[in-house]
Amino acid sequence: MEAIHSLGVLSLKKSLNEDAGFLLSNKKGSYCSFFSSPSSRYSGLFYFDEKAMQMYRVIENIELAEDNTVNSLKNGFYFAERRKNDIVESFTMPAGLSSLVYELSAENDINLVLDCKGSYDNREFGRYYSVSEEDGCAIVKFAKKTDRREDSSHNVDEFSLYLAIKGGKMPLQKDGTWIERYYLADERRNSPPFKRYVYKAARLRGTRFVFSVSKSRNDAISECNHVFSNAEEIKKAEKESFFDLLKKEHIKKIISDKSICKEIKVAYANACNSLSKLAVSNKNFGVFAGLPWFFQFWARDSLISIKALSNINNDTAKKILFGSLIKINGDGRLPNLAGMHKSTSSGNADAHGWLFLRCKELAEEISKSKESINSIKESIRLIKGSASDYGSINEHIKRCGFAIRKKEEGYHKMLYEIESSLEKSLNGLVKLHTKNGFETNEKLETWMDTEFADDAREGSRIEVQALRLSMYRLMFHLTQAHKYGAMENLLKGRVKNSFWNGKVLADGLGDFTIRPNIFIAAYAYPELLTGKEWEICFENALKNLWLDWGGLSTIDKSNALFTGTSTGEGIKSYHRGDSWFWINNLSALVLSRINKIKFKKQIQKIIEAGTEEILWKGCIGCHSELSSAKQLESGGCWSQAWSSAMFIEMVDGVFGKDVC
Repeated sequence: MEAIHSLGVLSLKKSLNEDAGFLLSNKKGSYCSFFSSPSSRYSGLFYFDEKAMQMYRVIENIELAEDNTVNSLKNGFYFAERRKNDIVESFTMPAGLSSLVYELSAENDINLVLDCKGSYDNREFGRYYSVSEEDGCAIVKFAKKTDRREDSSHNVDEFSLYLAIKGGKMPLQKDGTWIERYYLADERRNSPPFKRYVYKAARLRGTRFVFSVSKSRNDAISECNHVFSNAEEIKKAEKESFFDLLKKEHIKKIISDKSICKEIKVAYANACNSLSKLAVSNKNFGVFAGLPWFFQFWARDSLISIKALSNINNDTAKKILFGSLIKINGDGRLPNLAGMHKSTSSGNADAHGWLFLRCKELAEEISKSKESINSIKESIRLIKGSASDYGSINEHIKRCGFAIRKKEEGYHKMLYEIESSLEKSLNGLVKLHTKNGFETNEKLETWMDTEFADDAREGSRIEVQALRLSMYRLMFHLTQAHKYGAMENLLKGRVKNSFWNGKVLADGLGDFTIRPNIFIAAYAYPELLTGKEWEICFENALKNLWLDWGGLSTIDKSNALFTGTSTGEGIKSYHRGDSWFWINNLSALVLSRINKIKFKKQIQKIIEAGTEEILWKGCIGCHSELSSAKQLESGGCWSQAWSSAMFIEMVDGVFGKDVC
């Protein structure tokens, strides 16, 4: 199969020996993702109910009635195309609408295969479909009821979904048969069940179809008619929205830099586009941690991602930031999940640290802006002194003065909110999560949140200490209270004395297992070690973590727990071997900051690996969650927010120099 990235003069294409798919979203939660053939319970068209914060699978597959061999796949960024011999399929998901526009280059028959269910729900019984026609649309009603063969009750209504279909020749040819699917990709990642019966609803004939989903029959029909009648205008708006994204200052700067390889530029544009698609802004706002599985607003993932997101959608980034401030609990921490979701998992030991690290970056931006404002105010003062007789100039100066005061008031309010929340957080952390001066956490509370063979990272962890140090530093900056400077210096000394042995920085207090969390520590609080000490630390760590394809293992390769091949949904390799793209990208950024000459090889290989994965593996155009340690693969979640976010930060930071 040939894969194509269509971006004008930056377009790329390559023949692939592996299956590849695409993922589109409507930027309010719903998404579609199709591969060459149905290989997972998580591919198809999915509807996100923003009120209940629930995801539902609706369409399992759309198949040509005859040959479905995919010859080429084109990523158009705001659309996707597949060529099947002489027929070209086109897919568009309009922003803000729960609809899919599906088009064919020539009139053809298609089979519509459905599998309406909650995304995680694998129950087989109690699924009822009915097909009718109304207002020029075909309407599929799906009702889910309990069944005593799988549930504690029988025939109790759980939910209903409506799929409105418009296009092609009516009436449609109903089918109504159940067929068994075998999901190879799910089996490969150890995610049962591997087989499932799905519903072949109907055969349709035409060139353009619109599929609209809602829990309301009328809403599904209304939206379907609207999208079908305005399809060209809607597609034009999608195109304009994407090119507006490319005009963003940071993106434009990278794409126009002649020193950066074409492949990196296209991967960068894809990362920005993917992150934008994961940012949800409707009645709720946040960043999905990843699709297809992590359609929730995880605090840690969101806060790691919002620095990159601010270059794409600054309004949403600030909403997430200041929305998080009011969620600080009495113990100084953030809940794992935001929105209507409630986490039943362990506590969160580092999201609050990431929150205030992002606040620190914002405070630094405000300081720079204040310097500019003071310069403008001084210029205004001089102008006022020499232009007192010019009414129009004075009126303009008056308006400028009002705008400046409004801006200063806004900055004062933001900094006050940050300071108040930071004080609350520190008070709770010192009281409830501090032991012998170090911040502590229970099992499974860091980003490495799985346990295998008693490896669960409880105690005092290096990146958590670094984030606490950054919090003390920010509080001193905001208040100039010497006690916070003293607290920072005291903890810094303790951490350095207990974690640093002159060669290796410990992963935890009393635990010198080599892991890549030292790079998070350097990212969050580079002042912990001197530049030379960091170089020694990284040189020694890389000997044990480096993977020749351009990544880092999540544990020392000589450790007995190291697992080179990903175990998928099984957790054995998850944090004990699997290479996470967000950590790889962050590490390359940190290495560049410390010594980009000394670590040139590693920086270059990490960028190359991330670029390769985004462009040519898995869902092309998306940065996935992780790879096996033994070779570069697209594994885990198909589109992971912090993977794309850190790729963006890495390219911004390294700026592409000497990597081609």
